[in-house]
Amino acid sequence: MSERDSPRYWVGDKPTTDILENAIYVSNINDIPSQLGGILCINLSNHQEIDASLRAFFRQPDRWSWCVYVTTETDYSQCVTDGLFDHATALETWSSIQPRLEAILSQGSIDPLIGWLGIHRRRRVFAFKSLESTSIYSYPIIEALFPDLYSTYRYVLSEQNHGVLEAEQLIDRIRVCPHCSSGHLNYIEVCPDCRSIDIDLQSSLHCFTCGHVGAQQSFQRRGKLECPKCFTQLRHIGVDYDRPLENHVCNHCTSLFVEAGTIAQCLSCRAKIKIEELAVRKYHQFKLGENGEYIYQHGKTIQAPELSIKGKVEIGFFQNLLAWLNKVALRHHEHHTLLALHLPSLDAYGKQYGDASLFSLMAQLTGRLSSLFRDTDICCQYKQDVLLVLMPNTPYSNVDVLQRKLLALSELIEDEDFELNVFSWGLPNAAIDDGISPWLDGLMEHIYAAR
Repeated sequence: MSERDSPRYWVGDKPTTDILENAIYVSNINDIPSQLGGILCINLSNHQEIDASLRAFFRQPDRWSWCVYVTTETDYSQCVTDGLFDHATALETWSSIQPRLEAILSQGSIDPLIGWLGIHRRRRVFAFKSLESTSIYSYPIIEALFPDLYSTYRYVLSEQNHGVLEAEQLIDRIRVCPHCSSGHLNYIEVCPDCRSIDIDLQSSLHCFTCGHVGAQQSFQRRGKLECPKCFTQLRHIGVDYDRPLENHVCNHCTSLFVEAGTIAQCLSCRAKIKIEELAVRKYHQFKLGENGEYIYQHGKTIQAPELSIKGKVEIGFFQNLLAWLNKVALRHHEHHTLLALHLPSLDAYGKQYGDASLFSLMAQLTGRLSSLFRDTDICCQYKQDVLLVLMPNTPYSNVDVLQRKLLALSELIEDEDFELNVFSWGLPNAAIDDGISPWLDGLMEHIYAAR
């Protein structure tokens, strides 16, 4: 594809001068045919129209390979375009991109995000703040290239863990609801005893004679201070009375206290959460990472994503922990439960619908499972399609309840092709003493034979 033959499109009002040579002028973004590589300039003044046009453009396949410019920048356009249009810069950039693009195409298909970052090294994955969004922040270029994703935040975390993306700069750190991941929270003071929000500031007095404590206004008698309980006149502070440190009162339980407690109320799901239970999210600016560079250079495709669940550990650590806990259980007569979650359709799903849809499915499952397991449960992705969960001090008799919860969870996954099989074993098990690896291999054979 020569520079002169490359497609060039101008959307919106025509310029007064021919500043984009050989440009095709269209009034609607959907009039641009779907093809690899080209230059696009959007010349609109309305910010909402600019953002809508960019979203519509990137919904089409292969748009990662285009140079995209605007004549008026918006917060959104700064996350997905190559900046303000300049004729010389646009041609120079496209000239440098062409050989990189042709090299990628000679290797076969590539992940769109890696391609987008790889062909233009000044590009970055930016976080975009929108108060209309439940999560407040998102990554627009990832939403644009993978519209079916459940969570762009979990996507970048996974790609960072795989070395595809590298965090370059911290943009913001926010707290979100652990139940629905909403960043719209209201912090409110509450009574430390009954947790009621109906509290007020109150000036109180303490009578030394009888010990009565009450609101200052209840001590007012004929222009003087007098205890309403023992009727002693209070003339000198520090001698007859003092002011207690408790300057708050709860109108619900009448408690007096110095400092109110604080809770967060989620404005999206209405949950009330302790401050320490809020999830902290860090939003970074990302560039292409070391593994992403390797994939870009060698044309490798990204492997299917892993589950990112709290309490997740590596296989070797999990095996050693399981063997040790089994010995402890045998000695102290404790009872634990080992669960196995098998997703038999995972590989076929990825082949049929692609990596982006597979990640969307895995992200949904991650969110559901994270809300179900306890902080003390230990998880290990033992196989690509098998997750092991060690649940300490959970009797095997509770398995039926756990299985029902997991089956109910699987019904919440928004995909007809999703399948989840649950297996369980009680601990201790004397067979583990013969070797943890052979014992686990036997479990895997049982799981796969059950299909």
